[in-house]
Amino acid sequence: MKRYTDFLQNVRGKILLGCDGFVDETYELVDVRRGPADFTPMKKLKQFGELIVQRADGGVGLELVPKRRCEGGFAINTGRVAACLGLKPRLPGLYGGKAIDPAYEPFAKICELHSLGDPALTIALEFGDGKILMSNLEAVSTLSWSDFEKHFGQAKLDAMFSGVDILGLGYWSLTANFDELFQGFMDQYRTATPPRRMFFDFADIKKKSSESFLRSLELIRSFSGKIPMVLSLNEHEVLELCSRIGVARPELTPAAIGSALAVAREKIGFAELVVHTPEFAVATSVTEGVALALQARQTKIVRLAGAGDSFNGGYLCASLGELSLKERLVVANAVTAFFVTHGFPPNREELAAQIEKAADK
Repeated sequence: MKRYTDFLQNVRGKILLGCDGFVDETYELVDVRRGPADFTPMKKLKQFGELIVQRADGGVGLELVPKRRCEGGFAINTGRVAACLGLKPRLPGLYGGKAIDPAYEPFAKICELHSLGDPALTIALEFGDGKILMSNLEAVSTLSWSDFEKHFGQAKLDAMFSGVDILGLGYWSLTANFDELFQGFMDQYRTATPPRRMFFDFADIKKKSSESFLRSLELIRSFSGKIPMVLSLNEHEVLELCSRIGVARPELTPAAIGSALAVAREKIGFAELVVHTPEFAVATSVTEGVALALQARQTKIVRLAGAGDSFNGGYLCASLGELSLKERLVVANAVTAFFVTHGFPPNREELAAQIEKAADK
């Protein structure tokens, strides 16, 4: 544990993550209602899917029960992990037009929120074993680098991007102008000192064409000699990645994914590929090979929406130190386990205690 506690006591660095912003309105579905305040929620995502299939020839009436209205998106969900560890991430994105949206107010003091406008809206249906996210993407999909230039001006952009250790850009599949935004990010480092690494979460790769996907990968790879590039995926996204780049789809086992991941990383030319699942995380690095960290599947779930981003936040923060590839995965797993069972990320002491519980560390 000493390497982990030493890391947590000394973690520091500048993180900049962009550039989205959602308000998530989360609901559960009523399965059986017995009274005004007495009902059984629909617990399984499969149950919802089967109901839709059964009623495919007609209509389906469902009752929604609000659970929460909260912040959402790659930048805030990932960045708040750093904020809870005492860092203050820079988050350019969509957090409110004339004023910061109430969903983001708790983060105004612990994060640097640089808002370009109102957030997009996501309706989330949450089950005990998964979630369905439905988003109105207009605000995010129309965001462009020219909006950054007009809103901030070059002097503010220079200050925002200076001294950054880890740069991140999320949700390729939801961002129509992703390549332009990425190029704008890279242009800030033509003469300035580049970050130590850049991190990506593409989200659901299936949402956009293979041509668009491969074009984005090639653009990112063209800068990999200047900045080490890191891509994080879940167990479904890694299968889609393999299919689109011509790597045999692996079985969903740690060994099989580790082997396929090493081949995939070599093909796309990234420094690191990382895969997270509820039971294990595996990564491959150009300098450290393949690493695996097992974890117990959590059963007392409080919140699932944002779990993948919480893993990313843990991995990003762990990358600020001198931890090994496996140790970075252990930290990320621990952040995720704490988040899904508490509904918020851990502070340093809570993260240390969660890591202590891990059987594989």
